[in-house]
Amino acid sequence: MSLELAKKFDGEIVCADSRTIYKGMDIGTAKPSLEEQQVVTHHLLDLYEPNRLVSAAEFKDLAQFVIKDIQSRDKLPFLVGGSGMYIDSVLYNYTFRNDVSAQDRMDLQTLSLVDLQIIAKEKYPKEFEQIDGKNRRRVEQLITKGPTKDDDRKHNTVDSLVLGIDIEKPVLKQNIDVRTKFMLSNNFIHEVEMLRKKYGDTETLLHTTGYAQVMSYLDAKITRDALEPAIVTATWQLSRKQMTWFRRNTDITWIHTIDQANSKITQYLEL
Repeated sequence: MSLELAKKFDGEIVCADSRTIYKGMDIGTAKPSLEEQQVVTHHLLDLYEPNRLVSAAEFKDLAQFVIKDIQSRDKLPFLVGGSGMYIDSVLYNYTFRNDVSAQDRMDLQTLSLVDLQIIAKEKYPKEFEQIDGKNRRRVEQLITKGPTKDDDRKHNTVDSLVLGIDIEKPVLKQNIDVRTKFMLSNNFIHEVEMLRKKYGDTETLLHTTGYAQVMSYLDAKITRDALEPAIVTATWQLSRKQMTWFRRNTDITWIHTIDQANSKITQYLEL
């Protein structure tokens, strides 16, 4: 949908995905193909090696720079993806604070994961749902560098139209099944093997849906027959978290078809 719309409205796509920003993570992230990138210019793909962690704060700075560049060339930027915190950081101009002292950080290291989860949920309940709550480093990071936005800003801090695709659950589940089969039949396992061989078991790979399950298979923790349903289940759980995040955003206009999206964009540009 984004490809067709960006082509129609003379736009360029800014990829708001916490994993397509990494090199080599192609099949398991459904990264736009080289052919698709030739149809419409894409930004923020393949910037970093997957042994380096990229924060939402870094993404915000990159995305805002790219968006300004696109607009300076009289093109229409399309911020496209499913990483909720990344998208919101741009739309609402999040500031990321780092006001926790070194001593406080040391104190956090003495706490159990359960205690850290309680603190994170209390401080940032919405953002906690978006991260891997079982990943201690992610939970500590949220506590120490949690995003904030001005309380008096209830709407977008940038001039933007926010569209969400409303997909019925049976259709979404079918899409996940089809995508998983496609990934596994197109050398996804080999992709993970090569990434592990080059980078090792990085935090990024260990905590990415699909990649984590293939790694479990390669380590003989699950069988080949169990791999596909494991990926499907993990992807479905991720999609539910994403929808929970986006449903809370009252600025989103929900659409079902590309015709509806086309109409909304046309109306918006005429304002």
